[in-house]
Amino acid sequence: MKKSGSFILMVLLLISVFSTYSWWKAEKEKKEVLAEFYWKFQTSSIELSYMGGTFEYLLRNNASYEVLLLYLDIYYFHVRNLYWTFGILAAYTNEQKFRKLNAALVDLSVALNHMRKPPGELQEDLKKNLETLKRFDDLFKELSKYNTPWEIPDELADEFFKLSEELMKNGG
Repeated sequence: MKKSGSFILMVLLLISVFSTYSWWKAEKEKKEVLAEFYWKFQTSSIELSYMGGTFEYLLRNNASYEVLLLYLDIYYFHVRNLYWTFGILAAYTNEQKFRKLNAALVDLSVALNHMRKPPGELQEDLKKNLETLKRFDDLFKELSKYNTPWEIPDELADEFFKLSEELMKNGG
């Protein structure tokens, strides 16, 4: 009886070790896949780090409505890429910083979409929100420094969130 009890205990221990190892390996693979997914959209962070500066240059040089609209659409596309990226990261990890980044980028995309107005009004909206868009440049430059999403500090997510709220309050 003692031998069979010891045998059962040994089998349960082996099953437990194998299960723990399998779980650990699956979590590691999930993390690697999510990191690769994040990396594929880093181009959008880099592009967005010039958004405010680009609009400032275009407005200063009296760019046509069509050119402003083209850049607005390009930046809107990049913001959408990132908000989907952080939405997926939030869904798979339940990390608060990814939820904040997703919410901030959704707000930014809404603001950019609301700026799609007739000639004259578009320029006015861009001028009104230019300083905030330029502050986003700095945040996107900082975001583009991180090779994996887990390197992103919580403070950066908080800054994105606060700035997006400010943009929405200004009627962005």
